Amino acid sequence: MKSQNHLEAASGSWTQEHAAQLRTMIEGAAWAPFHRRADEKTHRSGKLNSVVPWRFYILEQSACHSLLNHLKILSEDDPDPKWARAWQSKIKNMLAACGALVQVTWLPDPPDEGDTPQFTRNNIEHVAASAAAVQNLLLASAARGWYSYWSSGGILGDEVIFDYLNISRHQALLGSVFLAPVLEDEVTVVDGGLRDQRGAVEAWARWQ
Repeated sequence: MKSQNHLEAASGSWTQEHAAQLRTMIEGAAWAPFHRRADEKTHRSGKLNSVVPWRFYILEQSACHSLLNHLKILSEDDPDPKWARAWQSKIKNMLAACGALVQVTWLPDPPDEGDTPQFTRNNIEHVAASAAAVQNLLLASAARGWYSYWSSGGILGDEVIFDYLNISRHQALLGSVFLAPVLEDEVTVVDGGLRDQRGAVEAWARWQ
């Protein structure tokens, strides 16, 4: 599947038709099942006030290029070596290659203490529901012939990037979904590293 690949180099031009298709795909992602509401006080007080336990932040091509430029500036000006490492990672090439990036977060229940989300039944439900929403997006992408890649996000989950994108630090990055409806000739499509390591069905499923 195209959704098992990641992209390197430059993508084709982003059009209004692509933007309209992406909106339809995002709307379809919302039909993922969920069994617990997002915490009202922590996650539902702003404009993004849905009860669903995920949030999507959509960067179309120009916004991806702005983020890419921001990462370049951080790699040159910030003394923390993590930014220089990030600039040498595949994230740079994927931002340059994609037509759009969807930053997907899940919404942890507030922990009893500290800032780290707790391993509770509610939070497990939130992660599962959010992952189902991402899978809906990937399936919609594949159905339209788009290229897509669900990345863990790496540096894009850093608080500095959250602040740049105006994402609440109370949210947690589930993944960065890179999308490209068309590719230029110079683009290289690279398979995900675990693509062929699933094994046979019998290695992960058992009929009782």
